[in-house]
Amino acid sequence: MEKQQLPKTNFFTTEEWDLTRGGVKNFVVQQKQRIEELEKQLESLAEKVKINSQNSSIPPSTEIVKPEKKKPKKRKKRNRGGQKGHLGNSRELYPESECQSIQNHLPETCKCCGEKLSGTDENPYRHQVVEIPPIELEIVEHRLHKYRM
Repeated sequence: MEKQQLPKTNFFTTEEWDLTRGGVKNFVVQQKQRIEELEKQLESLAEKVKINSQNSSIPPSTEIVKPEKKKPKKRKKRNRGGQKGHLGNSRELYPESECQSIQNHLPETCKCCGEKLSGTDENPYRHQVVEIPPIELEIVEHRLHKYRM
């Protein structure tokens, strides 16, 4: 039976290794070899992680894309929406003759005191809602006849 050498570890002294059974020695040696193999794999994987398209010949399309951090938006000098002095754009109202119906919405009571209101408003606020008419299906049935002589 060949004498196994003490693995290079700080765990055993030479005397302890000589007193250890053969099966335990084999197990320790196998585990030491396994650890060395795994350390080599770890080193190669660590090297692969460091490789990217800028320091190797790998094309950029094969890289895993990391999302860029969003930069905080800079505050603009102007406020949102229409600025002071801007004339604006709006659609012209259709004439009353083209409207199918006119609905008057009259307030019954005052917002502040709750008293009943009466009178007329010569220039009410107007807005129009233009609806597209519903589409009706036109269904045509075609019948092909076949005669025999």
